[in-house]
Amino acid sequence: MFLGATFAYAGLQKLSDPGFFRSGAPTYIGTQLQVFGAHSPIGLPLQLMVRIAPVAGAMVIVLELTVGLLVLLGIFVRWAAVAGAALNAMLFLSATWQVQPYFLGSDSIYTVAWITLALMGDGEVLSLQGWLRQRPGPLPNWTLPTADPARRAFLYRIGATAVGVVWLLALWPRPRLGAGLAAEASGNGASATPAAGTTSPPSSPTGPVIGSLSQLQAQGGSLPYTDPHSGDPAVVVDLGSNQLVAYDAVCPHAGCTVGYDPSYKLLVCPCHGAVFDPAHGAAVLRGPAAQPLPPLQVVVGADGQIHGADGQIHVAG
Repeated sequence: MFLGATFAYAGLQKLSDPGFFRSGAPTYIGTQLQVFGAHSPIGLPLQLMVRIAPVAGAMVIVLELTVGLLVLLGIFVRWAAVAGAALNAMLFLSATWQVQPYFLGSDSIYTVAWITLALMGDGEVLSLQGWLRQRPGPLPNWTLPTADPARRAFLYRIGATAVGVVWLLALWPRPRLGAGLAAEASGNGASATPAAGTTSPPSSPTGPVIGSLSQLQAQGGSLPYTDPHSGDPAVVVDLGSNQLVAYDAVCPHAGCTVGYDPSYKLLVCPCHGAVFDPAHGAAVLRGPAAQPLPPLQVVVGADGQIHGADGQIHVAG
């Protein structure tokens, strides 16, 4: 039920997204394919799909809706699960390939879940096929069960092998961000420029305390909190040289919460791998996000306390 509802919802979400088929929009399917293809082991097919991006997007929507509805109704569940596994495997190798560790990305886990459903079936719980088998009268041909122990054992081996391949691919060593991306971040300027919303310490800050400089340093140079104005997750980043910046931590692509990577000093989205440079206004270094993170106001008092805008702020963590 969860897998079927999730796929149906995913298809409906794309249909309701006004930018999914509109070139230039942040969520345009062509932009997503192009960005994913640049860092994916199946990059060549993805780059070819960019040429027919609207058609590819429509096919994904139809597949998600079809698989979701078949599984929810309990019709051809095993075949629908095979299609679901294939789609999630493709998404794992593209959309969430750069997400590390692998358990932070959902597509590899969804792939294994679909493989399990394809092998074991749905047990005919809330199943239209199961209901038709129990009702009196002749049965439609597509509801007739088939039993072949040898074939079942063979399919179990194939399924176990597929699960093993997914797990090995998930553990396959690959650069988290890439040397070129790190070089791009460091080459944007010799010195960081504070983003809008960063201020010098006043004599008596009036905003509520969201943390302290000692907390910021203890957590590797970043401090998550909740923005009192929007209620969104937010993050303060220490740029060094007594410069702090704060940003709304909601990724403009799909709404996931970005996190700070102290190794590269970048803000990274765990869902689709978007990367932002906090030292330069949270500029997008890698999509699929097309817009920078919005800056927020933070002030450091003389006592080392970090203050946010007026309102109630809850320090995260």
